[in-house]
Amino acid sequence: MFVIVELLLAGGLFMFGILATSLVAVGIIFQRVYTLWLGFRLNIEGLRDKVLGHVDAGDYGKAAQLCGGNHPLQKMMLAAIERANRSEKEIRRNVETCAVTELARFRRGTAALPHISNLATLLGLLGTIHGLIISFSGMQAVDAAARQAALSKGVAVAFYNTFFGLTVATVTVVAYLLVSAKQNREMTRMEQATAALVDRLLISPEMRGATTRGGSAGAR
Repeated sequence: MFVIVELLLAGGLFMFGILATSLVAVGIIFQRVYTLWLGFRLNIEGLRDKVLGHVDAGDYGKAAQLCGGNHPLQKMMLAAIERANRSEKEIRRNVETCAVTELARFRRGTAALPHISNLATLLGLLGTIHGLIISFSGMQAVDAAARQAALSKGVAVAFYNTFFGLTVATVTVVAYLLVSAKQNREMTRMEQATAALVDRLLISPEMRGATTRGGSAGAR
């Protein structure tokens, strides 16, 4: 612990800025890992098959009960089931309105990781320049020992900041790639499951009957 504090002090002010950036990144990464791998765990294909089975049987109440959870897919499926007796346009509009909110909640925090990585790199660069300024400023000293001490201190500050900034940036980018890949896979599965439900609702017996009755009334 004391070694870490000594390194931070040796690196100067910008080391603490990079440290703060790394803590924010770690917090977001843990939140995204928990959300994607633990918090929103759901057998998407299993839920889809069960809901479609109830829809095929005309039991919309049981289908809605299966979608009573907090998972984004359940919310979007419930939005479709709630408009099951409406037109295709209304069903899709209700699903899209729900998806805007739920998918934004599902993606929350991921987009910040690349910006945090860039910020860590920039803070490291500023620390590097600060170290170079210390080195060149010390060259004005008359005493050779003082010049050597200033040069050593400046180079150390520059290297500490460069290493720490690039390390935080690299780890954050790697985490972003892993989180983003998992997030995109889950969103694709949710979109496919929701689209399958909407299509099934549009060809269910009740909807076919409503469409037929609507077409006959229009013809008369």
